[in-house]
Amino acid sequence: MTADLWREDAQGLWQSQECVVTQMSVDEMRTRAARWDREFRATNWIAFACAGVFALFFGWMLVVTHTMLQRIGATMGLAAAAYLVFLGTWIASHRWTEDGATCIRAYKRQLERRRMADLGSARILLLSMTGCALLSESGPWAPWTLTAATQLAAGILAYVYFSRQSGRFQARVEELDRLERAAASF
Repeated sequence: MTADLWREDAQGLWQSQECVVTQMSVDEMRTRAARWDREFRATNWIAFACAGVFALFFGWMLVVTHTMLQRIGATMGLAAAAYLVFLGTWIASHRWTEDGATCIRAYKRQLERRRMADLGSARILLLSMTGCALLSESGPWAPWTLTAATQLAAGILAYVYFSRQSGRFQARVEELDRLERAAASF
């Protein structure tokens, strides 16, 4: 879904909501926002599990590889695992909801959280796929280059995809900001 389509849908939903009929108490909105935050926090373990798999694989590759290029690739993979732990810890420890936040504000903060996670995912995938490209079995120049280029291209495609997804989340955050300012002016 493009940002323009989402913007039109969000604005239509925002304008068509019935404030009087569907009004919630402030406590109910805070309860829903807190529940949403708990549900997002429940997924934090995934980053650490992935980092563990990365560390096991690239650590083993560092032990069994013989060439300097392969060792550099394994080290890059270990760096990706370390960055994944750092990013997962930062996202998990960062306070993504404010006390008293409405559902809209909590949703906006979770979009910001997803944006940060997607940016980190893009970087981690690029770094780990570059490491995999360098880990390719050395041999004749042409097949090795083709294998390494294919793995590097996969990392670049993943980087572009997740970076674009991150940009979409940012566009949604900006649109919610604009709608919130417009509602406050009425």
